[in-house]
Amino acid sequence: MNFKRLSLVALQAIGLGLMPAAALADITDTTTFTGTIPGACFYSSGASQTVAMSYSASGSGTFTGTTGNIGISCNYVTSVTLGEVTANGSNPVTTVNTALLKKGASTIATSGAEASATVSLANTANVIDNVTIELSSTGANVVGDYSYTVVLTTLST
Repeated sequence: MNFKRLSLVALQAIGLGLMPAAALADITDTTTFTGTIPGACFYSSGASQTVAMSYSASGSGTFTGTTGNIGISCNYVTSVTLGEVTANGSNPVTTVNTALLKKGASTIATSGAEASATVSLANTANVIDNVTIELSSTGANVVGDYSYTVVLTTLST
């Protein structure tokens, strides 16, 4: 091979071909990182209470009772629903029942033969909010034992 015959132009072309930075395009990689903070709620106090009701002969026989504070703490703003009032076993007579979910002096949900609508607890995340459930049962005019259940549900996000 005769090296004398290589022209200056040929040497420049060979040189450019050996320079990878001049010939390659930029490439990128985009990575997305995701994470989830799980919602967490707990009843800090007052869960699954048994309440002794008071009886009055007025209103064809009326039972009333109020739970102690039920402390609800969630790491998010939540909603609640109050289940229907259910007679446990066989009460001596059918009664008309109303349950009120109260936050302080304000009633935020009402149930009876049907569950309440879903309502905002209007809580602050990570702060305990106290609620109570008041039950009124009228028409209890037959001697015997009466028992009722009301379920409070704190909804997930």
